Amino acid sequence: MRKAALVAILAASAVAASCAPEPRATESVARGRQVYRDQSCGTCHEAGPANLFRPVGPDLSHIGTVAEARRPGVTAEEYLRQSVLDPGAFVVPGYPDSMPRGFGDRLSRDDVDALVAYLLSLR
Repeated sequence: MRKAALVAILAASAVAASCAPEPRATESVARGRQVYRDQSCGTCHEAGPANLFRPVGPDLSHIGTVAEARRPGVTAEEYLRQSVLDPGAFVVPGYPDSMPRGFGDRLSRDDVDALVAYLLSLR
């Protein structure tokens, strides 16, 4: 019984540790965080400091900063928007081209804007 309780406590601690510190939320960032969760982005992308698994997609913990240098001549906002709407346009080396397509059809423009705002807030 004690061993099972210890395993449960360790598992809960690991889940809590894998959660990224939440960026300061504006209304748009908060909405974008919800879109990120609703679309299950965390299934393939990690966005936290404790890399507990090898994600299918790149770690997004600091994507707001990383995106600034990802493609010369393209702003971080443009890069992130393109990555959401046309994921095959640029595939991060070392990762498969496996991001789902069709977010532009499934999400409203406001939701895409909010998702991009949330991703930009991850620094």
